[in-house]
Amino acid sequence: MWQLSVRSARHYWALFAGAFVVLALGVALIGTTAAALAATWNAQRPAGGPAVTLRDGTGASHTLSAGEVDLGGVQSVLAMAGVVSAFVTVFVIAGTFAFGVALRGRDMGLLRLVGAGGPQVRRMVLGEALAVAVPAAAAGCALGAVAAPWAVRALNGTGLTPVELRAGPLGGPLLFAAGSGLVIAVLGALAAARRAARVGPTASLREADLDAKAMTAGRWISGLVLLAAGGIMVALAPNAGPEAATPLALFGPLALTLAATAWGPLYLPFLVRALTAPLTWSGSVSGRLAGAAAGTAKRRTAALVGPVLAIVAIVGTFTSVMATTGAAAAADERARTLGQLVVEPADGSGELSGRALAALRGDPRVRAVSAPAPVELAVAGPDTVWREQAAVADLQALARTHRLTAVQGAVRELAPGTVAVSREFADWYGYRVGGRITYGFFGGQPVSARVVAVLDGGAAVPHLLLPEAERARAAAPERATVLLADPSGGAGAAAGGLADALRAQGGQPVAVTPTAEWYAGRATEQDRLNDLVLVVLTGPAAVYALIAVANTLVMSYSRRGREIAGMRMLGAGAGQVRRMALWEALGTTTVGVGLAAGVIALGLAAYRAGLRVSYGAIPLSVPWGALLGLVGGCLLVAVCVSLTAVRRLLRRGTVAAVTARE
Repeated sequence: MWQLSVRSARHYWALFAGAFVVLALGVALIGTTAAALAATWNAQRPAGGPAVTLRDGTGASHTLSAGEVDLGGVQSVLAMAGVVSAFVTVFVIAGTFAFGVALRGRDMGLLRLVGAGGPQVRRMVLGEALAVAVPAAAAGCALGAVAAPWAVRALNGTGLTPVELRAGPLGGPLLFAAGSGLVIAVLGALAAARRAARVGPTASLREADLDAKAMTAGRWISGLVLLAAGGIMVALAPNAGPEAATPLALFGPLALTLAATAWGPLYLPFLVRALTAPLTWSGSVSGRLAGAAAGTAKRRTAALVGPVLAIVAIVGTFTSVMATTGAAAAADERARTLGQLVVEPADGSGELSGRALAALRGDPRVRAVSAPAPVELAVAGPDTVWREQAAVADLQALARTHRLTAVQGAVRELAPGTVAVSREFADWYGYRVGGRITYGFFGGQPVSARVVAVLDGGAAVPHLLLPEAERARAAAPERATVLLADPSGGAGAAAGGLADALRAQGGQPVAVTPTAEWYAGRATEQDRLNDLVLVVLTGPAAVYALIAVANTLVMSYSRRGREIAGMRMLGAGAGQVRRMALWEALGTTTVGVGLAAGVIALGLAAYRAGLRVSYGAIPLSVPWGALLGLVGGCLLVAVCVSLTAVRRLLRRGTVAAVTARE
């Protein structure tokens, strides 16, 4: 059967060309991602600083050092990019083989007619997958070997890594990528192989093999399971809180997308036909042909809509959830900030001197100044010890410059031996007022403090607030928030006056910025980093989307020679056939985009409801530019490939097309 598989892959090259390209790119991306991850694991880290040893709730001892480089963020981004790309690759490969088997129903029937058993047909389909996967894996490894060093250098230039990464030996990552490519190909072909094994000998007599049992038992069951799972996740997201709502909002719409794709033959042809109905009512022959073709070839219509629906929904959900997360945190912090001015060092040193803070507090135009001093420490929990970014703060001043609410306890000055925690921190680790928390400064001894307040301050409040008595152990504050005694004169005028007064005193040069302007500048830099993360996560998926659309169309038109020739024999002109292809491409892409928009909206609505537990202001943030570019690319590819394929078929003689063996 291996020789038959190789010959079949060569003969039906148009059916497998897209799978080859997608799998090669998938192997290259997995190899590049694995090489980048290996670079983060092998990165040269600075020598550890002072250490602290704490015991967790079980009595186990843990030692942590200061200055350790945290590469968890970039590793998470790379791992997620690999997972998304691997999933999309499996989806495209599975769709390619399933559609290929549906298009070759009569060929499978002929094999059964000459004596091939179901297991032999199944092995033939799996052999076709390996025949495509082996050269694709080799091509992908070659591409990955070239791309990996460049990708690591590019990652260094993004600012996402705290230390410089260097590409190491590529043998291991590329070997892992090649093995993953072979596994992905086999997994993608399994369902198609099972379907091919069930084809009976009578299928060789059918003409409309695409519509023979379009909704199989597997589609019904998988669609029902995915619909239930996605519905449950989306329903749970609004009351789950920000941490739990994120995975629910990501994977719930993903499950719903897969369910919509699995049940595609059941309803997608009717949606496409309804979309082209105005053309039919207008008397357009090409519109009528497009609607009839969509309604008749149900599996083909579902196969054309599926890639657009899946990729746009996946990319849109991931990018929108990430963008909304950042926008919600920034908007909440801005909404909770009551101070009208932000004061920073003018030289960009990131440390505001005590003299400058004293001058601010002594200015008669200033009512309150809050300047939390950041400090890194270790915290002991019930079963582990972790690093935490805390802050030394004057809690009463912070409550004047920011909108805080005491969920438990009261907002008052923190005495030595006491701490305040955020509501999120208390919920995660189970702390309550009156409880004790053990922490330790690096280079110091463990400290046991009593929790005296649980604060609801959103993104404006650090998770752990220490008393002013610990300020000597903290770094200098990076900025101060100023509440004016009389804001009627305007923040801009007050900013200039304060800057002049501080400059006249001969202290540290500072920049005084109105709060709104400061947050606007900060949002611009955060948007830049978010855009970089989105490119890493969804760039490959967008490329796969275009390839999947082109591949499905090429496969479809490779088997439509007789259909096009029949239209020509019945009197349809070449222009009418071209317009039919145009309306089909526009109709299937529009339906896919519309359904994807509905899935994205459903996921975002559930996610925003989940964020309301912690954030007050939750703006909706959707990367419209990236999504519209993806949609435009899908439309362009669909139209260009369809018209090119139709032009090739029209060049063939009508009789030759009817009698040709496809």
